[in-house]
Amino acid sequence: MTSNAMIVVTVRLFAAPREFTGKGVIELSLPHGARLSDLIDRLSADYPGLGKYLPYSKLAINHAIAAPETILQNGDEVALLPPVGGG
Repeated sequence: MTSNAMIVVTVRLFAAPREFTGKGVIELSLPHGARLSDLIDRLSADYPGLGKYLPYSKLAINHAIAAPETILQNGDEVALLPPVGGG
C-alpha cells in the first residue's frame, strides 16, 4: 500500500449539526492512518462554525463510542451524537 492511500468514511449528523450543515450524511476521503481527531479537524475546516457543536458531542464509530485517537478504517461509519438533555 502506498503512502497516498485514502480511505472513505461516512459521517452521520443529527440535530443541530445536521441543521447547520443541511446534510444528514457526509462522505469524506481521508489519508490511510487518519484518526478520529483528523476527521473532526476536516469537518471543522469544511464546515466553518460546526466546531461550536463538537465539544458537546460524542463520537461513535460503527455504533461504539470512540476516542479521538482511534484510527479510522475504510468504510467506517462515524456518528456525531449531540448531547441529550432532559430533566
